[in-house]
Amino acid sequence: MLEILLVILVAFIVVIVYLLLKKPGEGEKGIAPFILDDENFARNRVTGEAIDQRIEKWCFGPRAGHSLIAFPRETQVEIDFTAPPGAISKLYYSLCFQLRKWEYQVQKGDEWIEVSPSHRAYYELTHKQKEELEVRIKSGLASAAQAVADLELIKHDQRKYKEFLEYFGYEFTGNEFEETGNRDEHSIKAMFVDLVDVHTGEGISMRSIVTRWPTLITDFIRLDDETDIDKVKNKMNVSNAEAVVLVTKNKLYHQWKKMFEPQLKERYRRVSELVKSREESVKQYRNWLAPFIARHKMLEEGMGNAGRRGMLRTTFVLHGGQATSMSKVTIWAWRELTLPEFHKGGGERLGRELGEGVVKCDDDWTKENLIFHPKHGLVVKYPWIDDKWVTDQKDWMMQKNWLEENKMYYSFLPITLNKINIRTPDGDELEDGVFDVQAALMSQNVMFVKLLEMRAMQEDLNRYVDGLIGVAKELPQEEVKKGRKTLEPAKNFFAYFSMPFQFLKRGPYEKDFYDRISLFWCRQMATLRYAPVVGFLKSKMGMGM
Repeated sequence: MLEILLVILVAFIVVIVYLLLKKPGEGEKGIAPFILDDENFARNRVTGEAIDQRIEKWCFGPRAGHSLIAFPRETQVEIDFTAPPGAISKLYYSLCFQLRKWEYQVQKGDEWIEVSPSHRAYYELTHKQKEELEVRIKSGLASAAQAVADLELIKHDQRKYKEFLEYFGYEFTGNEFEETGNRDEHSIKAMFVDLVDVHTGEGISMRSIVTRWPTLITDFIRLDDETDIDKVKNKMNVSNAEAVVLVTKNKLYHQWKKMFEPQLKERYRRVSELVKSREESVKQYRNWLAPFIARHKMLEEGMGNAGRRGMLRTTFVLHGGQATSMSKVTIWAWRELTLPEFHKGGGERLGRELGEGVVKCDDDWTKENLIFHPKHGLVVKYPWIDDKWVTDQKDWMMQKNWLEENKMYYSFLPITLNKINIRTPDGDELEDGVFDVQAALMSQNVMFVKLLEMRAMQEDLNRYVDGLIGVAKELPQEEVKKGRKTLEPAKNFFAYFSMPFQFLKRGPYEKDFYDRISLFWCRQMATLRYAPVVGFLKSKMGMGM
């Protein structure tokens, strides 16, 4: 009996250890590394469950209270509408403008287009525009590259003149030359030997006759302002012939120095002005190229992505003998969700904490688990982000009202339009559009991270442009701060066994999923946010009228 109990106990321990060591989402295929990527918002069209099970688990267990993201099962629908050409585009813009009237923030999340060659007018219009952009970009890049090469040559001259000025004991402050008191006569003489005297000719320069007097250059550098041959002969202990050469070279050196020193200052001033001029011209080249490159990048073709290539290969709509075009655009619409909750305590305390900044959308937990997590954080998708960038983006979002500091919950609606244009051989055209509307409830910190992705997309486009025109930014070198330092050894120990451990209380967000989040928050969000958007689309389409 004891042996049976022991076997059961061992099996129980093995199961527990497996569950603890199993990472969220481990073994699941077809999901993006960044946990809040749009691809991971896809749902099972029958059950309404998120395909990426990692997202569904954020409301439960040790994460409850630290963050909240919930997908109500009923808040997802695909509405298919077929109409004459232009009707779908009108409906799309009408929806975007209406969302703005409803005080939503609206931004475009993704876009691509694919046109079959059979649709000659549309195909030539889009591809001709892209080819013209490519020609301009190539010629502009060649001109910019030459301008950069010229700039580097001038900067090289500037650096050499600056080095010479340091030998003469001067420092350029922007307008005037100031003496530093660190005149290096030894380096000036060496420069005279290497750069001036060497060009006097074979048999005359000191380098060419050093085989006759091996210490000639050393003696010249040690020599002071003495110009009397006998004194130099006795002082330096050299032959009369070498003394004559040393005195001659010394006179030439002092004459050259008097002529070169004022010219050096003037050359450095002119070169510095030329560097500023060339830098401005290179900057103008880049400013001129940037919109063309960005516009070319925005004209993304559907075949440019491996996943879309596979989908377009088998779709029934696109085939070589039919004039068709397909496009997809995703918009993000979000706004705060504040519901009156009567008979719930703690509202005054929570309001005070919000006002005092105790509740933060960029707290340590959010940075550790959603932004800088090495497996599913935003940093996996955009490795260049750092702690300073996150803080700057938070300030920017608050200024632009993307987020409100005293609002803890948000409704997020990713709306995707898949539009198809078909022209039949007899000249008739039609449009078919599928509006995929979803809704998610997010806590402030999750909404913040999702909007960080939007800002990272914008910054990534700028980095792409900068990379092409030669001003790519370097990745942050110093280690990114990923959270508080207190209790770090204990947390690291339990993190090794995938057991999140926290001595302090959980976060400020709602923890009761079944009674409060699902029955109260999600139900109200579906009524106040999701239903009006779906109703607007259906009314415009004439469905149910």
